[in-house]
Amino acid sequence: MEILIDWMAVIIILVLGVMIKYLKMHWLIAGYNTSPAEDRRAMSEKGIGGFIGNGLFVLAAVLALGNLGKYLGYPMAQLVSWMLFIVVIGYIMIKAQRFAPEKSNHDSASSRKAAGLTIAITVVVFGVVAVGIIGGNRESTVEFAADQVKIRGIYSTQIDLGQVTDIRLEDSIPAIKSRTNGYAFGDTLKGNFLLQDLGKGKLYIHSRKGPFLYVMTNQSYVIMNYRDPNQTRELYERLWERWDQEVQ
Repeated sequence: MEILIDWMAVIIILVLGVMIKYLKMHWLIAGYNTSPAEDRRAMSEKGIGGFIGNGLFVLAAVLALGNLGKYLGYPMAQLVSWMLFIVVIGYIMIKAQRFAPEKSNHDSASSRKAAGLTIAITVVVFGVVAVGIIGGNRESTVEFAADQVKIRGIYSTQIDLGQVTDIRLEDSIPAIKSRTNGYAFGDTLKGNFLLQDLGKGKLYIHSRKGPFLYVMTNQSYVIMNYRDPNQTRELYERLWERWDQEVQ
């Protein structure tokens, strides 16, 4: 399922590229179908279909390279590919303006202003998304304070050591049934999830490979790991030592 999700966007973009460039389905291009027939003919003659089709192929290639990098053991490759994806979209939007039909100076100025506003809004939206992805993929930090353990970052939480019933390392986690309120991108899972057999709890997963640190409490659980397995083991040892002191 995870592989299907990773490649779904690539497949859809590739199919759209083929439809626009080779099958001449130019009506799929935003703004083309609502333009007058004369303007549509002018844009087609200038080669808008080939340009947009090639742009979509580049976008698909960017996402595909990010997926391949992820599978080769570089989790940040997918994040970088999405950032580059945004840059390419901006380039396509700017360069696509040259296919617009010739208009009067007044109409041309108005068109440029409208295009500039659209691009600016798009850049802001994608910028916010990029910041969210960068923040979400940042590894969670753990702080020890008195009889509590605090996990910092998005979906932060704190664990009362007096409520802990078990701390252990496992090589895997149960199947995820649903994300009730959390973040999921690439190998990163943060927030509230529903797991098979364990029910509702919190995940702070930065690698789909073990080990995974399980902190079981009276009412729920927290499962966490880092991209570096040794860092996960070190946290386990520190947490076990603190818990052992608390229960004694």
